[in-house]
Amino acid sequence: MSELTSSAELLELGSQNHMMVSELTVTLTWTAAVDLDLMAFYKTRSGDYGGVYSEMYSDGGQGSLDSFPFMRLDQDAGVSEREGSSSETLKVRSLEELAELHLVAVNFSDAAYNKESAFVNFDGRVTIENESGQTFTVVLASKDMGSAALFATIAHSNNLMGPVLSLTNASKVMSFSELRESTPGASELSLANKLLLKGRGDSAPLMVSDGGGVHATLRWKANVDLDLHCFYVTQASAPSQGGGGFFSKLFGAGSTERLSTSGHIYFRDRGSLSQAPFIELDQDAGIGDQGGDNEENIHFGDISMSQEAIIVANIFNKPNACFGDYDGSVIVKSGEQEVVVPLVEQTTGVWSVITKVENGAGVPTLMNINRVQSACPSAGLV
Repeated sequence: MSELTSSAELLELGSQNHMMVSELTVTLTWTAAVDLDLMAFYKTRSGDYGGVYSEMYSDGGQGSLDSFPFMRLDQDAGVSEREGSSSETLKVRSLEELAELHLVAVNFSDAAYNKESAFVNFDGRVTIENESGQTFTVVLASKDMGSAALFATIAHSNNLMGPVLSLTNASKVMSFSELRESTPGASELSLANKLLLKGRGDSAPLMVSDGGGVHATLRWKANVDLDLHCFYVTQASAPSQGGGGFFSKLFGAGSTERLSTSGHIYFRDRGSLSQAPFIELDQDAGIGDQGGDNEENIHFGDISMSQEAIIVANIFNKPNACFGDYDGSVIVKSGEQEVVVPLVEQTTGVWSVITKVENGAGVPTLMNINRVQSACPSAGLV
């Protein structure tokens, strides 16, 4: 599957390199239009197991450098599946408590749909660097079919001078289920809660927990000022009947009729979770075209109160914006479920209608819209 090199030395499949090391930086890079995920699974010297991988997976955790397991994944890149440079980096501050560390790349684009591809098509590679600047490179060049690649394992070796790590070129491509079965610490890994709606019109039911809370997050990194909006239509309800008769009419027994209303949540009217429409925006990020880890969130206190809600991004002072160039996505969270809708539309405009929640049949459904337009949208017309 790969070449593992240090300076001019070429390590073949299964060969090892020994080094005294206390810290590591592992970086996965690729250019293909695919969502790869860097993961690390470990076994401790005391026999415990675990993993560090994107929080968008069920039971996922990106770790910590200040407490066990003393490793941290920086981000989940490539969710928009666009061609171009993508990277994820895992920093390891201490390996002292670990007996084994297994480094893995998962092709989520295939694993989510039970498909398999050859990693050679992704222009991917992994660099492993210690604190002394010694670097090893693993080129993901296998023609074997699969959705996961175990590219290196690291284990402690006995040495009187201190901990010595043995780096092995593992180079094994496998299915997602094989990864879970054969890799220590990977048995809890699940695809259930990382769902990607790739195509326009793709949809998925939202598994709403008790209370009906749903959260929509807009994330982007480009140097632009995006603003998250929600256009909504509330559910109407007929009045419930009391016991009837004189006293029922006199004291108003039963509930009153609730009419359907429409509205707009954005930075100038952030809404409320404690009263109608039970929808609230948290903040206005990216002001002044500030790039980086920008994020805005819209919270639905009870999604059953909404008949329809569309999640929209507007851009400030750029009338011919191309939203597909901003490395952005909307992540909708409902209970333990997370659904990703990437911003991919290349048509220019100032409004990007990203996704819609429909609740007409009693089960809320999320749909990928990804439509860019110049006119301000409104719920009920999308």
